[in-house]
Amino acid sequence: MVVDRFSDQIVKNPKLLKNPALAAWNKSGQLPSLKFMRTLWLCEQAGGPFQYTGKELGQAHKDLHILPEEFDEVGAEIARALDHFNVPEREKGEVLAAIVARKAEVVGQPA
Repeated sequence: MVVDRFSDQIVKNPKLLKNPALAAWNKSGQLPSLKFMRTLWLCEQAGGPFQYTGKELGQAHKDLHILPEEFDEVGAEIARALDHFNVPEREKGEVLAAIVARKAEVVGQPA
């Protein structure tokens, strides 16, 4: 539910739609499979039982040219989704820390 909510919010967030590569990806019809992969990744970060089997995060995001402020906005969407579902602060902090720890892998250079 959390992954569905933040994924659906990300694809319509005006701050993120300014990135042409992200806007194009959002129209590609791949969101359902990405939700599945995001769920696996978050489960793995939380200690299982599922294992993420997708691309390395740097490889998966390299063509999207994500800027630091765009990464931060995605983090804000994730935080809002966690709040929407009343995820306790400790667990919310753990999820956000796992995401922030990957910022250098995800943030790229502008197109």
